[in-house]
Amino acid sequence: MRTPRIVVISGSLRQGSTCDRVAAWCADRGAEQGASVRVFTGSEIDFPAYRPGLAGSHAAVAGFLGELRAAHGVILVSPTYHATVSGLLKNALDYVNDIGGPVPYLEGRAIGTVAVGAAAQGAVSTLATLRTIGHALRGWPTPVGVAVAAAPQQPSGNGSELDPDAARLVEMVSQVVWLGGARAAAGRPAALGAVA
Repeated sequence: MRTPRIVVISGSLRQGSTCDRVAAWCADRGAEQGASVRVFTGSEIDFPAYRPGLAGSHAAVAGFLGELRAAHGVILVSPTYHATVSGLLKNALDYVNDIGGPVPYLEGRAIGTVAVGAAAQGAVSTLATLRTIGHALRGWPTPVGVAVAAAPQQPSGNGSELDPDAARLVEMVSQVVWLGGARAAAGRPAALGAVA
């Protein structure tokens, strides 16, 4: 099986935010499972408001779309601001409309979702919104959506059990990596954005 490529996207603009730390934690778990992982923090996806074709003149947008074209799976991490997905993450995902090639959007890629915040109702709404976005972008939302109040501690390595939030995050990351690995074995993303 080829190495799956996973993109993790944090939707909080504040550098070093809880979302950024959760995204990094998920990336570490994905790498431990053999995936190649790229993390985009909120500050990296603070693009201008979406307009078609901006990738041609904006290097950061072009790089973001290039990583998504090559990805076999995507993990979306959003704060539970106002019980909904963060505007920053939504703005970045608008650019997915510009993924071209024989398979546009996030067609068939596994999508994991994480809501970061203490309010339970806000987390439920955020996860529902993230899954809806995943469907709209033609991704394949995984069965597990995870809500956490804080970034888990790094595993100690002594075999001690993970706390429930960390265990759910590991389960979600494992699903995305496994589904991404199946997609990598099929060789699908290599054709994305290819010019005949």
